Amino acid sequence: MREMRTKASSTEAPSLSDAPVTLEGILDPDRVLCDIRARSKKHALDLLSETLSSGEQRLHKLEIFDCLVSRERLGSTAIGCAVAIPHARVNTLSDLRAAFVRLAEPVAFDAADGKPVRFLFGLLVPDGDEEKHLRLLSTIAQMLARDLFRKSLDEARDADELYNILISFEPTAKFTDDAPDHS
Repeated sequence: MREMRTKASSTEAPSLSDAPVTLEGILDPDRVLCDIRARSKKHALDLLSETLSSGEQRLHKLEIFDCLVSRERLGSTAIGCAVAIPHARVNTLSDLRAAFVRLAEPVAFDAADGKPVRFLFGLLVPDGDEEKHLRLLSTIAQMLARDLFRKSLDEARDADELYNILISFEPTAKFTDDAPDHS
């Protein structure tokens, strides 16, 4: 049975912890790659590791690669629709870090829908930032679940255009049931 909502509860502003997380400040333009060639899932993870390890706070590429591969052993991070979100926890990292790679040709990624992956959204998470991590995953899932959004990523001419599309996405707060209550 659906819970009845009062007028007051349906108009409350979301708390800070419910606020969606955008990619601005997390996704660096230098970590967006366009039409990269990968021979396999492992090679794609290697390329993603190299991209994620770059930046102001340099990380060890092999450590990142090992973390991503270990996570993939638990289950594929491919979510369907040619999208994978490889992610790992890195205790030496001070803040969330993201990278986006559009592959020139899709690669097999053990996706549940059986389709190869063309879009890789890599995410590194520091210890202790679980809430922000989950909100960012929600943002990424919202954007990549939309056919028109994926089409715009597919049609982008270069990495700069990909970056601008990704950071301009405006996520919504938590999904709510706005249907009128008929109980």
